Amino acid sequence: MSSTNIYFSAKQIASMKINMLPTTPQGVSLRAKKECWVFRPRAASGGGVEYALESLPANIREQILKKYYADLLHQTPPHSVEVGEVKAKIGIKPRGELEVMRKCPALLERKTNALTTGQKDIADARMVLVVEVMRLMDGGMSRKRAVELVAKESQASSLPPALQKAADKANARKGSTRRGVGKSSLQQWLSDYMAADNASERLATLAPGKIQVKQPETIGWLPDFLAIYRDPRGFNISEAYRRFEKWWAQEFAGQEDVLEAMPSMDAVRRAMKKLPVVVSQKYRVTGSAWRSLNPFIRRDWEQVPVNGVWVGDGHNMKLDVLHPIHGRPFSPEITMVIDARTRFIVGWSLALSENVIAVADAIRHGVQQHGLFGIYYSDNGPGQTGKTLDADVTGILARLGIEDGGVEHRTGIPGNPQGRGIIERPNKGIPKYAAQSFDSYHGKDADKETVRVRKRIAQSAINAVRQGRELTNKQAAALRMIPTWQQLLDVIEEEVNWYNTRHHHSSLPKAPDGKHYTPAAYRRHLLEVEETVIAYPSAVELRDMFRPQQKRTVSRCEVQIFGNLYFSMGLLNHHGEEVIVSYDIHDPQTVIIRSLDGTFICDAVWDGNQESAVCHFGERPQPESTYQRHYQTC
Repeated sequence: MSSTNIYFSAKQIASMKINMLPTTPQGVSLRAKKECWVFRPRAASGGGVEYALESLPANIREQILKKYYADLLHQTPPHSVEVGEVKAKIGIKPRGELEVMRKCPALLERKTNALTTGQKDIADARMVLVVEVMRLMDGGMSRKRAVELVAKESQASSLPPALQKAADKANARKGSTRRGVGKSSLQQWLSDYMAADNASERLATLAPGKIQVKQPETIGWLPDFLAIYRDPRGFNISEAYRRFEKWWAQEFAGQEDVLEAMPSMDAVRRAMKKLPVVVSQKYRVTGSAWRSLNPFIRRDWEQVPVNGVWVGDGHNMKLDVLHPIHGRPFSPEITMVIDARTRFIVGWSLALSENVIAVADAIRHGVQQHGLFGIYYSDNGPGQTGKTLDADVTGILARLGIEDGGVEHRTGIPGNPQGRGIIERPNKGIPKYAAQSFDSYHGKDADKETVRVRKRIAQSAINAVRQGRELTNKQAAALRMIPTWQQLLDVIEEEVNWYNTRHHHSSLPKAPDGKHYTPAAYRRHLLEVEETVIAYPSAVELRDMFRPQQKRTVSRCEVQIFGNLYFSMGLLNHHGEEVIVSYDIHDPQTVIIRSLDGTFICDAVWDGNQESAVCHFGERPQPESTYQRHYQTC
């Protein structure tokens, strides 16, 4: 629609308050009749007539157009612009770049994928302005005049707020003083918009270009620098650059131009910032540190039944506790076993190190409370794969099978904790929280100087006790800070109970109350919904099943294990034979003797053929140590 075929009613003209015209509809109608304005019947309801703008005097016509377009610019668009119709009418031809992209759609996809968020925002702002120009054209304004109006108003910052914000964004220029857009730019954006067939084409053609950053693979000297930097010794950039500088001087000796072209430290740092971490750290780190930078697979445990897979791992506790045997301070090892499906801690054990005793006790603890399981998954540490755990004859797990020959024991790749990721967090959190309950905590969060002083005073207290000297107040206080074995056991039990019953685990589904299930609640839920049947061994089966075993040779009715002699007359006919000795770490008074085929032979008694007052292996109750007596009296 052009400005020569626009019609206005008398009421519309009166509301514009044009100079030299009446300000009432009646006055405008009289003036129109007097000057013979061309009119036509109004199409809208209510009847009446409307006057052709071209029949009005030139000075009045210009004022009406100015008012009309200003009002049109500041009002909300009544409808969307039909771009297809305008495009066909104007006959815009696509740019050469757009024609190429239409012939090869992959180029269009590549370009849109490469656009940054900033580029997309600028393209959107440009399209907002283009649509506004087209709305003005749809209202009767010529293209040239619509472009000029929007550009002029944008530079004067007099556009409506939303349009002005788009104009300031669209020019893609920095600087607070640079406002609005130019006529030529807006004309070009309008042409590009009309030439495009779809949203992707509009985005690709209206998005601004960006400064092409030099890609790392185009930097000729970077591979030579990386050959020095990517070293397991962990050189920092400054040290690597010093070595690189030396190499460069030797490699290009006598070539003055090349020597002068050696990159600066700043150039090296800029280049290194462009490299992905996985590239810059290659060969610098290995094992789990390297795997932590690479993609990984999330295991779906929802397909595993309750007690289908148990995962076990050990962790050293960062605190000092009084040793249960000799009473001196030490840092114990905790082993926990978790049900993979529910994240429920089924069993745990505290021992002097991550060894067979801790693993066996943790499994026994779990089976005793929560039944048998299908697969046991552990790391490849010495405690998890020791002979007492999975040897062919003496393994513990093989006894758990009912029909299939035993529980399957799988081990993870050494140095790959990601394989046991579901237990890594609780196995670090629970020991840490328990250890922080005591003043003897010496983890990385503790103040190093305080830890050093306390350890020194505690050691001096231990030496004083050994030498029979009286403790000072500081020494007595240092010993009181170290918990007893039982105190630590009680705190760990509290932490495990809190984790199982009160910790809303983010890896578990949400309960009806909208919160994630706790491990205990989810376990109960699954047992009810899936009707899982879990088998439990009897007390007699537990006592024998979870006794670690060792092969020993009988000598004159005696077998020796852990430095202790066990005697029974039932071994008289087995002198020189290899037998299986099953022992209980909590009760060293007797051991069970079986032949290699599992046939029961007898029970052997500790030092059964001589008198003795003290037993000394395993983690059995011991006479109260000197240090523990001092601890109680301090």
